[in-house]
Amino acid sequence: MKKIFLIFILFIAACATPQERQASAILSMSSPKTLSMLEGKTPEQVRNLMGEPTFVRKEKPNESWVFKVPECAVFVFFDETGTSGLAQSKGVCDKKVTRTIMRQRAAGL
Repeated sequence: MKKIFLIFILFIAACATPQERQASAILSMSSPKTLSMLEGKTPEQVRNLMGEPTFVRKEKPNESWVFKVPECAVFVFFDETGTSGLAQSKGVCDKKVTRTIMRQRAAGL
C-alpha cells in the first residue's frame, strides 16, 4: 500500500510546478496515517519525499524541520541518531484551501 501511495505522489509531482509539488507532498503527508511513513527516515530520505524544508532548527544533538504551506505545517523531528522519531502536522491541511491560496499568491493577488 505504501508503494502505491508513493507512486501516486510521484505521479502528481511530475505534473505540477515545484511549489505545487511541495504543497502536494506536505498535504499528502499531513494525515496521521501517512505521517508515520516519515518516522525512522534519515534527513536525505525525508528530503526526497518532501522537498526542501521551509525552516530548519538545529539544537545539538536534535534537529527539527518544518514544511509549511498556507494554513498547514508538517514538523519532522530528528534525534541524535540522525533518524526521524516523530512527525506531526498543525493547522488545517485542506488541499482545496491551500491550492487556492497558492494560486492567488502566484497571481500576485
